[in-house]
Amino acid sequence: QNKEFVCRGHDYERLEAFQQRMLNEFPHAIAMQHANQPDETIFQAEAQYLQIYAVTPIPENQEVLQRDGIPDNIKSFYKVNHIWRFRYDRPFHKGTKDKENEFKSLWVERTTLILVQSLPGISRWFEVEKREVVEMSPLENAIEVLENKNQQLRTLISQCQTRQMQNINPLTMCLNGVIDAAVNGGVARYQEAFFVKEYIVNHPEDGEKITRLRELMLEQAQILEFGLAVHEKVVPQDMRPLHKKLVDQFFVMKSSL
Repeated sequence: QNKEFVCRGHDYERLEAFQQRMLNEFPHAIAMQHANQPDETIFQAEAQYLQIYAVTPIPENQEVLQRDGIPDNIKSFYKVNHIWRFRYDRPFHKGTKDKENEFKSLWVERTTLILVQSLPGISRWFEVEKREVVEMSPLENAIEVLENKNQQLRTLISQCQTRQMQNINPLTMCLNGVIDAAVNGGVARYQEAFFVKEYIVNHPEDGEKITRLRELMLEQAQILEFGLAVHEKVVPQDMRPLHKKLVDQFFVMKSSL
C-alpha cells in the first residue's frame, strides 16, 4: 500500500534469502531489481510490487562507539540496537566522468530513513515515518571513506594489541587493502582530484574540507605505521614475506604524500 518498512532479517541471513522469504509470503508480488525511488506509475499501479534493498544502521550512541576503553562487544551491541535511523547510499556521476580519475565526479545520494519506533522492538520491522535525501560531493565522499577506513584500522589494531583477535588475518587483510590501494593510485587520485590549483580556485568554499582530507591522509599514514609495528610482533613465520612487502610498499606510499 505504498508503505515503506525497515525489517531486521534473521541472524546471518543473506539479502537473497530474505528476498526469497518475502516473495514466498507475497507470491503475486513483482520484485523490483533496483533501489531507485519508484515513479508514480508504480505507486498508482493495480499490481503488487516489492522493492527490497539493504540499509545501514545509524547508531544513536556515537560517544559510546568513539570512546576508548569500552569493550568491543558493547560497541558491537550499540551499532545494531536501539536504532531509529537507517541509510542507503547511491553513488552516481555528475557532469563529465573523468576516465583517468573517477573520484573527481563521484557523488553520493544519501537517503536517511527515520522509523516510527526503534529496532529491534516487539516486532522485527517498523514503518518508515520520514525520509531525507541529501547529496554528498566527491570531496565529502572522500573524507567519509577515509574516516571510516581509519576507524576500522584503529579497531583492528586495538583488538590485535589486546589479544581479542584469534588470528591476525583481518588486520593483515585490512593493512594490505589500504596500502595496496594507496600504492596503486588511491591516495594519488585524491591528491590529483582535490589538491590541484584548479580545484582550489574553483571551489573556495571547500578550503576547510581540503584541509580535513589532508589531515586524514597524514593520520592514515601514522595509523598504518603503528599497525605495521603491531603486526610485526604477532605475524607468523610463513607470513613474514608478505609483512616485508607491506612495509616496503608503505614507505613508497609515505614518500608520495
